[in-house]
Amino acid sequence: MKTKAMALALLLSLMGCTESSEETKSEVKKEMEKAGEATADAYDSAKESAADSWDKTKDASSEAYEEGKEMASDAFDDGKEMASDAYEDGKKMASDAYDATAEKAGEFKDAAARKAYEACVKMKEQMGGDVSECDD
Repeated sequence: MKTKAMALALLLSLMGCTESSEETKSEVKKEMEKAGEATADAYDSAKESAADSWDKTKDASSEAYEEGKEMASDAFDDGKEMASDAYEDGKKMASDAYDATAEKAGEFKDAAARKAYEACVKMKEQMGGDVSECDD
């Protein structure tokens, strides 16, 4: 209402209504009241619209935050699962490599023993020794 009164006083002073007839003053006063009411309505409408926009923005931000939190949690769970799978795969690969290495070592050991036996037999045959001693 203050705004209306100030606007009316301003308009009256600008138009020189102090010298105008009572009828002109009355018409101007009515117009100013209409303008003041329109201004007040526009202000209330803008205030309401701003409050609604704020609520919508707040809701949208809250939803985006919750969705982001859920996405981060899902990504963390996926990463944890991938890391666990990689760890298990690594353990299996290490175990397989250990088994393959042990098998190769066994093969090398057997081959070395065979070569040693053959060398022993050959030496005993050439030197005239007992070949049965190579079985040890």
